[in-house]
Amino acid sequence: MLGATIASPNRQALRFLGIAIAVSVVLAFPMEQVTHSTQAPGFYWFQNSCGSVEFLLNLGMVVQAILTPVLVFLLPGPGSIFWGKASSSSSSVSSAHLSSVPVVRALARPEDHGGARSRRTASSVEARSLVMVVAVVIGIIGLLMFLRSGLVLTHTRFFSDKQSHSAWVTFLRSAVFSETVIELIVGLAGIGAAIYLLCLYMPSQPALFMLVGWLSSAAVPFVWWYGVRGYAGFQGECAALFDSSLPVHVFQPDFLADCAHYFKFLSGFSAVGLGVTAGGLRLQSARAAVGNSSGNELRQFQNFFWVYLLGWAVQYRLGQWLAVAAIHTNQEWVTYSVMSFVYLIASSLWSLAFIRFFWNLKARTRVANVGVLFCGSWLICLLTGLTFIWLMMWAGPALAPLFTLNLSGGAWALTVGTWRWRALQKRASIPVAAAVGTRPQEKRPSLLGLRAVEIVGLAVGVFMLVALVLGFVAFYYVTYRFRHHQ
Repeated sequence: MLGATIASPNRQALRFLGIAIAVSVVLAFPMEQVTHSTQAPGFYWFQNSCGSVEFLLNLGMVVQAILTPVLVFLLPGPGSIFWGKASSSSSSVSSAHLSSVPVVRALARPEDHGGARSRRTASSVEARSLVMVVAVVIGIIGLLMFLRSGLVLTHTRFFSDKQSHSAWVTFLRSAVFSETVIELIVGLAGIGAAIYLLCLYMPSQPALFMLVGWLSSAAVPFVWWYGVRGYAGFQGECAALFDSSLPVHVFQPDFLADCAHYFKFLSGFSAVGLGVTAGGLRLQSARAAVGNSSGNELRQFQNFFWVYLLGWAVQYRLGQWLAVAAIHTNQEWVTYSVMSFVYLIASSLWSLAFIRFFWNLKARTRVANVGVLFCGSWLICLLTGLTFIWLMMWAGPALAPLFTLNLSGGAWALTVGTWRWRALQKRASIPVAAAVGTRPQEKRPSLLGLRAVEIVGLAVGVFMLVALVLGFVAFYYVTYRFRHHQ
Protein backbone atom coordinates (compact mmCIF):
# COMPACT_ATOMS: atom_id res chain seq x y z
CA MET A 1 0.00 0.00 0.00
CA LEU A 2 2.79 2.43 0.84
CA GLY A 3 4.61 1.68 -2.37
CA ALA A 4 1.47 2.38 -4.37
CA THR A 5 0.99 5.84 -2.91
CA ILE A 6 4.56 7.07 -3.32
CA ALA A 7 5.54 7.83 -6.90
CA SER A 8 8.93 6.90 -8.23
CA PRO A 9 11.33 9.70 -9.19
CA ASN A 10 10.48 11.36 -12.49
CA ARG A 11 13.49 11.10 -14.83
CA GLN A 12 12.41 14.02 -16.96
CA ALA A 13 12.03 16.22 -13.88
CA LEU A 14 15.40 15.04 -12.63
CA ARG A 15 16.97 16.24 -15.89
CA PHE A 16 15.41 19.66 -15.44
CA LEU A 17 16.56 19.66 -11.81
CA GLY A 18 20.11 18.84 -12.86
CA ILE A 19 20.11 21.72 -15.35
CA ALA A 20 18.71 24.08 -12.70
CA ILE A 21 21.40 23.08 -10.19
CA ALA A 22 24.18 23.47 -12.76
CA VAL A 23 22.98 26.95 -13.80
CA SER A 24 22.47 28.01 -10.18
CA VAL A 25 25.96 26.90 -9.14
CA VAL A 26 27.51 28.92 -11.97
CA LEU A 27 25.52 32.02 -11.00
CA ALA A 28 26.17 31.79 -7.24
CA PHE A 29 29.70 30.37 -7.09
CA PRO A 30 31.93 32.81 -5.10
CA MET A 31 34.59 33.18 -7.79
CA GLU A 32 35.64 36.67 -6.63
CA GLN A 33 36.32 35.35 -3.14
CA VAL A 34 38.18 32.28 -4.39
CA THR A 35 40.45 34.22 -6.74
CA HIS A 36 41.00 37.16 -4.36
CA SER A 37 44.62 37.39 -3.21
CA THR A 38 44.84 37.91 0.54
CA GLN A 39 47.86 40.00 1.44
CA ALA A 40 48.83 39.97 5.12
CA PRO A 41 45.35 39.34 6.64
CA GLY A 42 46.82 39.81 10.11
CA PHE A 43 47.75 37.80 13.18
CA TYR A 44 44.13 37.54 14.32
CA TRP A 45 43.22 35.76 11.09
CA PHE A 46 45.72 32.95 11.61
CA GLN A 47 45.38 32.69 15.38
CA ASN A 48 41.58 32.25 15.29
CA SER A 49 41.36 29.94 12.23
CA CYS A 50 39.38 32.47 10.21
CA GLY A 51 40.31 30.66 7.01
CA SER A 52 38.13 27.66 7.89
CA VAL A 53 35.22 29.92 8.82
CA GLU A 54 35.59 31.79 5.55
CA PHE A 55 35.49 28.46 3.70
CA LEU A 56 32.25 27.54 5.45
CA LEU A 57 30.69 30.85 4.44
CA ASN A 58 31.71 30.33 0.82
CA LEU A 59 30.32 26.81 0.98
CA GLY A 60 26.98 28.29 2.01
CA MET A 61 26.63 29.97 -1.40
CA VAL A 62 27.03 26.62 -3.14
CA VAL A 63 24.53 25.06 -0.73
CA GLN A 64 22.12 27.89 -1.57
CA ALA A 65 22.52 27.16 -5.29
CA ILE A 66 21.79 23.45 -4.77
CA LEU A 67 18.96 23.57 -2.22
CA THR A 68 16.90 26.24 -3.99
CA PRO A 69 16.10 24.14 -7.11
CA VAL A 70 15.65 21.00 -4.98
CA LEU A 71 13.03 22.68 -2.80
CA VAL A 72 11.16 24.04 -5.82
CA PHE A 73 11.15 20.68 -7.59
CA LEU A 74 9.81 18.99 -4.46
CA LEU A 75 6.57 20.96 -4.77
CA PRO A 76 3.69 18.60 -5.62
CA GLY A 77 2.15 18.62 -9.06
CA PRO A 78 3.23 18.04 -12.65
CA GLY A 79 6.97 18.42 -13.10
CA SER A 80 7.82 17.36 -9.55
CA ILE A 81 10.63 14.84 -9.16
CA PHE A 82 8.15 12.51 -7.43
CA TRP A 83 5.31 12.99 -9.89
CA GLY A 84 4.89 9.54 -11.45
CA LYS A 85 2.77 8.32 -14.29
CA ALA A 86 0.05 7.11 -11.94
CA SER A 87 -0.25 10.55 -10.42
CA SER A 88 -0.32 12.27 -13.77
CA SER A 89 -3.05 9.97 -15.10
CA SER A 90 -5.23 10.29 -12.03
CA SER A 91 -5.45 14.10 -12.16
CA SER A 92 -5.32 16.70 -14.87
CA VAL A 93 -4.00 20.21 -14.69
CA SER A 94 -5.59 23.01 -16.61
CA SER A 95 -3.35 24.80 -19.07
CA ALA A 96 -4.33 28.04 -17.37
CA HIS A 97 -2.09 27.00 -14.48
CA LEU A 98 0.82 26.34 -16.80
CA SER A 99 1.14 29.82 -18.22
CA SER A 100 4.45 31.54 -18.41
CA VAL A 101 6.40 33.33 -15.70
CA PRO A 102 6.39 37.14 -15.54
CA VAL A 103 8.31 38.00 -18.69
CA VAL A 104 7.27 34.93 -20.65
CA ARG A 105 3.66 35.57 -19.66
CA ALA A 106 3.85 37.63 -22.84
CA LEU A 107 3.45 34.36 -24.68
CA ALA A 108 -0.08 33.10 -24.53
CA ARG A 109 -2.95 33.58 -26.91
CA PRO A 110 -6.47 33.42 -25.42
CA GLU A 111 -6.99 29.82 -26.55
CA ASP A 112 -4.03 28.73 -24.40
CA HIS A 113 -5.88 29.49 -21.18
CA GLY A 114 -9.07 27.50 -21.52
CA GLY A 115 -12.53 28.23 -20.14
CA ALA A 116 -13.54 31.82 -19.67
CA ARG A 117 -10.08 33.10 -20.53
CA SER A 118 -10.27 31.55 -23.98
CA ARG A 119 -13.05 33.98 -24.83
CA ARG A 120 -10.99 37.04 -24.07
CA THR A 121 -9.74 39.06 -26.97
CA ALA A 122 -6.15 39.00 -28.15
CA SER A 123 -5.76 42.65 -27.24
CA SER A 124 -6.57 41.93 -23.58
CA VAL A 125 -3.95 39.18 -23.50
CA GLU A 126 -1.41 41.50 -25.07
CA ALA A 127 -2.25 44.16 -22.49
CA ARG A 128 -1.85 41.70 -19.62
CA SER A 129 1.49 40.56 -20.96
CA LEU A 130 2.66 44.17 -21.14
CA VAL A 131 1.56 44.85 -17.56
CA MET A 132 3.45 41.78 -16.33
CA VAL A 133 6.66 42.83 -18.08
CA VAL A 134 6.35 46.28 -16.52
CA ALA A 135 5.74 44.64 -13.13
CA VAL A 136 8.90 42.55 -13.44
CA VAL A 137 11.01 45.59 -14.36
CA ILE A 138 9.54 47.59 -11.47
CA GLY A 139 10.21 44.71 -9.11
CA ILE A 140 13.85 44.38 -10.17
CA ILE A 141 14.49 48.12 -9.86
CA GLY A 142 12.70 48.23 -6.51
CA LEU A 143 14.72 45.28 -5.21
CA LEU A 144 18.01 46.88 -6.24
CA MET A 145 17.02 50.16 -4.58
CA PHE A 146 15.96 48.34 -1.43
CA LEU A 147 19.19 46.33 -1.20
CA ARG A 148 21.40 49.34 -1.81
CA SER A 149 19.63 51.66 0.63
CA GLY A 150 19.33 48.95 3.28
CA LEU A 151 23.04 48.14 3.11
CA VAL A 152 23.95 51.83 3.25
CA LEU A 153 21.76 52.40 6.30
CA THR A 154 23.18 49.30 7.99
CA HIS A 155 26.88 50.01 7.46
CA THR A 156 27.03 53.82 7.52
CA ARG A 157 27.06 56.02 10.60
CA PHE A 158 25.30 59.18 9.52
CA PHE A 159 25.18 60.73 13.00
CA SER A 160 28.02 60.24 15.46
CA ASP A 161 28.06 61.00 19.14
CA LYS A 162 30.68 63.67 18.66
CA GLN A 163 29.72 67.25 17.91
CA SER A 164 30.03 68.11 14.21
CA HIS A 165 32.60 70.68 13.23
CA SER A 166 30.09 72.74 11.27
CA ALA A 167 26.40 73.00 10.58
CA TRP A 168 27.09 72.44 6.88
CA VAL A 169 28.47 68.95 7.57
CA THR A 170 25.41 68.14 9.68
CA PHE A 171 23.15 69.35 6.89
CA LEU A 172 24.92 67.18 4.31
CA ARG A 173 24.69 64.11 6.53
CA SER A 174 20.99 64.74 7.11
CA ALA A 175 20.39 65.20 3.38
CA VAL A 176 22.17 61.94 2.50
CA PHE A 177 20.33 60.11 5.28
CA SER A 178 16.97 61.45 4.10
CA GLU A 179 17.73 60.51 0.49
CA THR A 180 18.67 56.98 1.53
CA VAL A 181 15.48 56.57 3.58
CA ILE A 182 13.38 57.83 0.65
CA GLU A 183 15.15 55.37 -1.65
CA LEU A 184 14.38 52.57 0.82
CA ILE A 185 10.69 53.53 0.88
CA VAL A 186 10.51 53.81 -2.90
CA GLY A 187 12.19 50.42 -3.27
CA LEU A 188 9.70 48.79 -0.91
CA ALA A 189 6.84 50.47 -2.77
CA GLY A 190 8.20 49.15 -6.07
CA ILE A 191 8.48 45.62 -4.72
CA GLY A 192 4.95 45.83 -3.31
CA ALA A 193 3.53 47.17 -6.58
CA ALA A 194 5.26 44.43 -8.57
CA ILE A 195 3.92 41.71 -6.25
CA TYR A 196 0.43 43.18 -6.46
CA LEU A 197 0.44 43.29 -10.27
CA LEU A 198 1.87 39.79 -10.56
CA CYS A 199 -0.77 38.42 -8.19
CA LEU A 200 -3.45 39.97 -10.39
CA TYR A 201 -2.14 38.89 -13.77
CA MET A 202 -0.03 35.76 -13.23
CA PRO A 203 -1.62 32.31 -12.73
CA SER A 204 -1.27 30.66 -9.36
CA GLN A 205 1.10 27.81 -10.28
CA PRO A 206 3.88 29.86 -11.94
CA ALA A 207 3.54 32.39 -9.12
CA LEU A 208 3.98 29.59 -6.59
CA PHE A 209 7.13 28.30 -8.32
CA MET A 210 8.74 31.73 -8.48
CA LEU A 211 7.72 32.66 -4.94
CA VAL A 212 9.08 29.44 -3.43
CA GLY A 213 12.27 29.88 -5.45
CA TRP A 214 12.87 33.40 -4.19
CA LEU A 215 11.91 32.68 -0.58
CA SER A 216 14.01 29.53 -0.32
CA SER A 217 16.95 31.22 -2.02
CA ALA A 218 16.76 34.06 0.50
CA ALA A 219 16.17 31.82 3.52
CA VAL A 220 19.09 29.42 2.96
CA PRO A 221 21.92 31.98 3.36
CA PHE A 222 20.09 33.58 6.30
CA VAL A 223 19.99 30.26 8.16
CA TRP A 224 23.52 29.41 7.02
CA TRP A 225 24.94 32.68 8.36
CA TYR A 226 23.55 32.15 11.87
CA GLY A 227 24.47 28.47 11.79
CA VAL A 228 28.11 29.20 10.93
CA ARG A 229 28.18 32.00 13.50
CA GLY A 230 26.93 29.62 16.19
CA TYR A 231 29.46 26.98 15.16
CA ALA A 232 32.29 29.53 15.19
CA GLY A 233 31.21 30.77 18.61
CA PHE A 234 31.06 27.24 19.97
CA GLN A 235 34.55 26.48 18.63
CA GLY A 236 35.89 29.88 19.70
CA GLU A 237 37.00 30.74 16.17
CA CYS A 238 36.95 34.11 14.41
CA ALA A 239 34.15 35.82 16.33
CA ALA A 240 35.13 39.19 14.85
CA LEU A 241 34.03 38.02 11.40
CA PHE A 242 30.38 38.17 12.53
CA ASP A 243 30.66 41.38 14.59
CA SER A 244 29.49 44.26 12.40
CA SER A 245 29.89 46.80 15.22
CA LEU A 246 33.69 46.81 15.00
CA PRO A 247 35.14 49.99 13.47
CA VAL A 248 36.42 49.72 9.90
CA HIS A 249 38.88 52.18 8.39
CA VAL A 250 37.66 53.54 5.08
CA PHE A 251 41.04 53.45 3.30
CA GLN A 252 42.52 50.38 5.00
CA PRO A 253 41.71 46.86 3.74
CA ASP A 254 39.85 44.80 6.31
CA PHE A 255 39.59 41.23 5.10
CA LEU A 256 37.31 40.19 7.96
CA ALA A 257 34.70 42.82 7.10
CA ASP A 258 35.15 42.11 3.39
CA CYS A 259 34.36 38.42 3.85
CA ALA A 260 31.19 39.18 5.81
CA HIS A 261 30.03 41.83 3.35
CA TYR A 262 30.81 39.63 0.37
CA PHE A 263 28.67 36.78 1.71
CA LYS A 264 25.74 39.09 2.44
CA PHE A 265 25.91 40.93 -0.87
CA LEU A 266 26.47 37.91 -3.08
CA SER A 267 23.84 35.72 -1.43
CA GLY A 268 21.33 38.57 -1.62
CA PHE A 269 21.87 39.36 -5.30
CA SER A 270 22.16 35.72 -6.35
CA ALA A 271 18.79 35.03 -4.74
CA VAL A 272 17.19 36.93 -7.62
CA GLY A 273 18.79 34.78 -10.30
CA LEU A 274 18.42 31.50 -8.41
CA GLY A 275 14.71 32.09 -7.83
CA VAL A 276 14.11 32.81 -11.52
CA THR A 277 16.20 29.80 -12.58
CA ALA A 278 14.52 27.32 -10.25
CA GLY A 279 11.02 28.64 -10.84
CA GLY A 280 11.40 28.86 -14.62
CA LEU A 281 12.81 25.38 -15.10
CA ARG A 282 10.24 23.93 -12.68
CA LEU A 283 7.58 25.52 -14.87
CA GLN A 284 9.13 24.01 -17.99
CA SER A 285 9.21 20.63 -16.27
CA ALA A 286 5.49 20.94 -15.52
CA ARG A 287 4.75 21.84 -19.13
CA ALA A 288 6.73 18.88 -20.39
CA ALA A 289 4.91 16.53 -18.01
CA VAL A 290 1.40 17.32 -19.29
CA GLY A 291 1.95 16.70 -22.99
CA ASN A 292 4.11 16.78 -26.08
CA SER A 293 5.04 20.29 -27.19
CA SER A 294 6.61 19.42 -30.54
CA GLY A 295 5.01 21.38 -33.38
CA ASN A 296 3.48 23.93 -31.03
CA GLU A 297 4.89 27.37 -31.69
CA LEU A 298 3.96 28.69 -28.27
CA ARG A 299 5.73 25.86 -26.43
CA GLN A 300 8.73 26.11 -28.74
CA PHE A 301 9.07 29.79 -27.95
CA GLN A 302 8.80 29.12 -24.23
CA ASN A 303 11.60 26.56 -24.50
CA PHE A 304 13.66 28.93 -26.62
CA PHE A 305 13.14 31.72 -24.08
CA TRP A 306 14.68 29.77 -21.21
CA VAL A 307 17.51 28.34 -23.29
CA TYR A 308 18.27 31.84 -24.52
CA LEU A 309 17.95 33.74 -21.20
CA LEU A 310 19.59 31.24 -18.84
CA GLY A 311 22.26 30.52 -21.42
CA TRP A 312 23.05 34.20 -21.60
CA ALA A 313 23.25 34.55 -17.81
CA VAL A 314 25.60 31.56 -17.60
CA GLN A 315 27.90 32.75 -20.38
CA TYR A 316 28.07 36.29 -18.96
CA ARG A 317 28.92 34.95 -15.52
CA LEU A 318 31.57 32.65 -17.01
CA GLY A 319 33.00 35.66 -18.86
CA GLN A 320 33.26 37.43 -15.52
CA TRP A 321 35.05 34.39 -14.10
CA LEU A 322 37.63 34.51 -16.88
CA ALA A 323 38.17 38.24 -16.48
CA VAL A 324 38.28 38.42 -12.67
CA ALA A 325 41.81 36.98 -12.59
CA ALA A 326 43.06 40.14 -14.30
CA ILE A 327 41.72 42.37 -11.49
CA HIS A 328 44.12 42.39 -8.53
CA THR A 329 43.06 44.76 -5.77
CA ASN A 330 42.66 44.59 -2.03
CA GLN A 331 40.34 47.59 -1.92
CA GLU A 332 36.85 47.76 -3.39
CA TRP A 333 36.93 44.14 -4.55
CA VAL A 334 33.64 43.58 -2.73
CA THR A 335 32.15 46.57 -4.54
CA TYR A 336 33.34 45.09 -7.82
CA SER A 337 31.64 41.81 -6.91
CA VAL A 338 28.36 43.59 -6.20
CA MET A 339 28.60 45.53 -9.45
CA SER A 340 29.24 42.27 -11.30
CA PHE A 341 25.75 41.09 -10.40
CA VAL A 342 24.29 44.47 -11.36
CA TYR A 343 25.99 44.09 -14.74
CA LEU A 344 24.62 40.57 -15.02
CA ILE A 345 21.05 41.73 -14.41
CA ALA A 346 21.42 44.65 -16.83
CA SER A 347 22.90 42.47 -19.58
CA SER A 348 20.10 39.92 -19.12
CA LEU A 349 17.53 42.68 -19.59
CA TRP A 350 19.39 43.87 -22.69
CA SER A 351 19.36 40.33 -24.06
CA LEU A 352 15.56 40.31 -23.79
CA ALA A 353 15.46 43.28 -26.15
CA PHE A 354 16.86 41.03 -28.93
CA ILE A 355 15.06 37.77 -28.22
CA ARG A 356 12.20 38.49 -30.62
CA PHE A 357 14.65 39.25 -33.41
CA PHE A 358 16.58 36.03 -32.83
CA TRP A 359 13.33 34.06 -32.58
CA ASN A 360 12.10 35.36 -35.93
CA LEU A 361 15.51 34.82 -37.52
CA LYS A 362 15.31 32.00 -40.05
CA ALA A 363 18.77 31.76 -41.54
CA ARG A 364 19.36 29.31 -44.36
CA THR A 365 22.36 27.67 -42.71
CA ARG A 366 23.32 26.82 -39.15
CA VAL A 367 26.57 28.79 -39.50
CA ALA A 368 24.63 31.94 -40.39
CA ASN A 369 22.30 31.44 -37.44
CA VAL A 370 25.20 31.02 -35.01
CA GLY A 371 27.09 33.94 -36.58
CA VAL A 372 24.21 36.36 -36.09
CA LEU A 373 23.86 35.31 -32.46
CA PHE A 374 27.60 35.75 -31.92
CA CYS A 375 27.48 39.29 -33.34
CA GLY A 376 24.47 39.93 -31.12
CA SER A 377 26.45 38.89 -28.04
CA TRP A 378 29.02 41.59 -28.80
CA LEU A 379 26.27 44.16 -29.24
CA ILE A 380 24.54 43.21 -25.97
CA CYS A 381 27.81 43.50 -24.03
CA LEU A 382 28.55 46.90 -25.61
CA LEU A 383 25.07 48.15 -24.72
CA THR A 384 25.56 46.92 -21.15
CA GLY A 385 28.80 48.88 -20.87
CA LEU A 386 27.10 51.91 -22.44
CA THR A 387 24.36 51.72 -19.81
CA PHE A 388 26.93 52.33 -17.05
CA ILE A 389 28.97 54.95 -18.89
CA TRP A 390 27.88 57.52 -16.31
CA LEU A 391 29.85 55.55 -13.68
CA MET A 392 33.06 56.38 -15.55
CA MET A 393 35.68 53.76 -14.62
CA TRP A 394 33.01 51.31 -13.39
CA ALA A 395 31.62 51.00 -16.92
CA GLY A 396 34.66 49.02 -18.09
CA PRO A 397 34.04 45.86 -16.00
CA ALA A 398 30.61 45.56 -17.64
CA LEU A 399 32.51 44.46 -20.77
CA ALA A 400 34.12 41.55 -18.88
CA PRO A 401 33.15 38.82 -21.40
CA LEU A 402 34.81 40.82 -24.19
CA PHE A 403 38.15 40.88 -22.33
CA THR A 404 38.59 37.22 -23.26
CA LEU A 405 37.59 37.76 -26.92
CA ASN A 406 34.02 36.80 -26.06
CA LEU A 407 34.76 33.09 -25.78
CA SER A 408 31.76 32.50 -23.53
CA GLY A 409 29.59 34.48 -25.93
CA GLY A 410 30.72 32.22 -28.76
CA ALA A 411 29.73 29.14 -26.77
CA TRP A 412 26.32 30.73 -26.06
CA ALA A 413 25.80 31.56 -29.73
CA LEU A 414 26.74 28.03 -30.76
CA THR A 415 24.37 26.45 -28.22
CA VAL A 416 21.36 28.71 -28.82
CA GLY A 417 21.91 28.89 -32.56
CA THR A 418 22.14 25.12 -32.91
CA TRP A 419 19.06 24.62 -30.74
CA ARG A 420 17.06 27.09 -32.81
CA TRP A 421 18.28 25.60 -36.08
CA ARG A 422 17.22 22.10 -35.07
CA ALA A 423 13.81 23.38 -33.97
CA LEU A 424 13.33 25.03 -37.37
CA GLN A 425 14.30 21.81 -39.13
CA LYS A 426 11.76 19.84 -37.12
CA ARG A 427 9.09 22.43 -37.74
CA ALA A 428 9.73 22.37 -41.48
CA SER A 429 8.53 18.76 -41.63
CA ILE A 430 5.19 19.51 -39.97
CA PRO A 431 3.32 20.84 -43.06
CA VAL A 432 4.25 17.69 -44.99
CA ALA A 433 2.91 15.46 -42.23
CA ALA A 434 -0.16 17.67 -41.79
CA ALA A 435 -1.09 17.36 -45.45
CA VAL A 436 -2.31 13.82 -44.80
CA GLY A 437 -4.73 14.84 -42.09
CA THR A 438 -6.10 17.89 -40.38
CA ARG A 439 -3.45 20.15 -38.92
CA PRO A 440 -4.20 21.26 -35.38
CA GLN A 441 -4.66 24.92 -34.60
CA GLU A 442 -1.39 26.58 -33.65
CA LYS A 443 -0.88 28.31 -30.34
CA ARG A 444 1.29 31.25 -31.18
CA PRO A 445 3.19 33.57 -28.83
CA SER A 446 2.05 37.13 -28.34
CA LEU A 447 5.08 39.34 -27.87
CA LEU A 448 3.76 42.78 -26.96
CA GLY A 449 5.64 42.71 -23.66
CA LEU A 450 8.92 41.93 -25.42
CA ARG A 451 8.21 44.66 -27.98
CA ALA A 452 7.90 47.05 -25.05
CA VAL A 453 11.30 45.88 -23.80
CA GLU A 454 12.72 46.58 -27.27
CA ILE A 455 11.29 50.10 -27.30
CA VAL A 456 12.60 50.89 -23.83
CA GLY A 457 15.99 49.41 -24.73
CA LEU A 458 16.14 51.49 -27.90
CA ALA A 459 15.30 54.67 -25.98
CA VAL A 460 17.91 53.95 -23.29
CA GLY A 461 20.53 53.04 -25.88
CA VAL A 462 19.98 56.21 -27.91
CA PHE A 463 20.03 58.35 -24.76
CA MET A 464 23.28 56.80 -23.52
CA LEU A 465 24.86 57.06 -26.96
CA VAL A 466 23.98 60.76 -27.20
CA ALA A 467 25.35 61.30 -23.69
CA LEU A 468 28.57 59.52 -24.66
CA VAL A 469 29.00 61.63 -27.80
CA LEU A 470 28.33 64.85 -25.89
CA GLY A 471 30.82 63.79 -23.24
CA PHE A 472 33.55 63.21 -25.82
CA VAL A 473 32.74 66.53 -27.52
CA ALA A 474 32.92 68.37 -24.20
CA PHE A 475 36.20 66.66 -23.31
CA TYR A 476 37.71 67.52 -26.69
CA TYR A 477 36.47 71.12 -26.49
CA VAL A 478 37.85 71.70 -22.99
CA THR A 479 41.18 70.07 -23.86
CA TYR A 480 41.51 72.01 -27.11
CA ARG A 481 40.66 75.36 -25.52
CA PHE A 482 43.04 74.69 -22.64
CA ARG A 483 45.90 73.98 -25.04
CA HIS A 484 44.96 76.98 -27.11
CA HIS A 485 45.20 79.31 -24.12
CA GLN A 486 48.58 77.86 -23.19
